Amino acid sequence: MYKKPYDMYKSTWQSSPLNIATQTARFVNEAIGTLARRKRQEKDIWFTDTATPDLYPEYYKTAFHYQTDGWMSQASANVYEASTETLCLGRQDAMQRTALGPLVKAHPRKVVEVACGAGRFMTFVRDNLPLDSEYTAVDLSPFYHDSARQNDNECRKIRGKETKETIAPARLVQAQAENLPLEDNEVDAVARMYLFHELPREVRGQVASEMARVVRPGGTVVFTDSCQKGDRPIHDPYLQNFEWMNEPTIQKTAYRNILATQGFVAILSQSALRQRL
Repeated sequence: MYKKPYDMYKSTWQSSPLNIATQTARFVNEAIGTLARRKRQEKDIWFTDTATPDLYPEYYKTAFHYQTDGWMSQASANVYEASTETLCLGRQDAMQRTALGPLVKAHPRKVVEVACGAGRFMTFVRDNLPLDSEYTAVDLSPFYHDSARQNDNECRKIRGKETKETIAPARLVQAQAENLPLEDNEVDAVARMYLFHELPREVRGQVASEMARVVRPGGTVVFTDSCQKGDRPIHDPYLQNFEWMNEPTIQKTAYRNILATQGFVAILSQSALRQRL
């Protein structure tokens, strides 16, 4: 058994009426904007990070899902969790938490999450690992890192009160998934949640190679992403809906083949809803 999400067993700012009203308004505005951008086929975004413009590859410079500013604004990061939870009909947390089993059972001391986004999955993992475990969260968006930091702070505060221990914050690193700033064999486990479907074919291979490089021999890589054709045949007719939402590479390559070329051996493979673990 694993702990519930931290904001379900303790009262937090997320459950306040003000935040619920704020997130509802944000989602409604985002939905209207998303549908309008989809109708106009408006995929370009403005980059506001002028300090490190060369850090962002070309494939990143698009409004994925036709969402506000792609991944490159605080407005995008602020509404992301509400949007994805609504898109998944209230099942987003449950879908992500299917990856907890193999990750927690591996008893890792050092974990890296590649493309951590707003940090929701990070809180699930950290809440079920030993207090002295080390967690590195890599993402390319500084704005999503801000949201991840807020989630991590709130989760640590609640768990710290329970255990009366000081818990070190997660290490947040802005970097490309295909160029991880980690040493060879540095971590015991790698977590990857919903990244590959947004990467070009050649970049997927580079990211898989990096995951293989940084995890120790015999370590664990937990890979979760959208279903590909054939994973759940009943859903095959609906996969094209993702392409209509500016997901141009979602059905291009079987993920398991890419991972196998890097020497990964599958010890668990299962489909749940519209994702593959």
